[in-house]
Amino acid sequence: MIEKLPESSGNILGFHIRGKLTEADYLNLLVPEMEKAMKIFPKIRIVLVMENFGGWTVGGAWEDLLLGLKFTAVEKLVTVIDESWDEWMTLLFRTFATLTGTELRFFKKERLAEAWEWVRA
Repeated sequence: MIEKLPESSGNILGFHIRGKLTEADYLNLLVPEMEKAMKIFPKIRIVLVMENFGGWTVGGAWEDLLLGLKFTAVEKLVTVIDESWDEWMTLLFRTFATLTGTELRFFKKERLAEAWEWVRA
């Protein structure tokens, strides 16, 4: 499940992600919000607040791959993680950042305010 965060503004988009990401999560919220921002701003910044992240469904994984290939306009990506975060997911996110030239940082959920400060700087 994914929800847009109210702190989102301008070229900074925040999303709260719980459980598994599905194809519908990408097609109904994430991709349209990113595309809308990219029509206005050449570069966008994203905050992902992950809670009990369970990975992707098959359709969600495919959409994630397409998203990574399509959206190189992501300048900064901050991922706020909880205790359920696995190291292999860190590797996946770092690989995405390397391939797209995105500046990436991870913060524990207790440092959420600091994560927003970093992405806005």
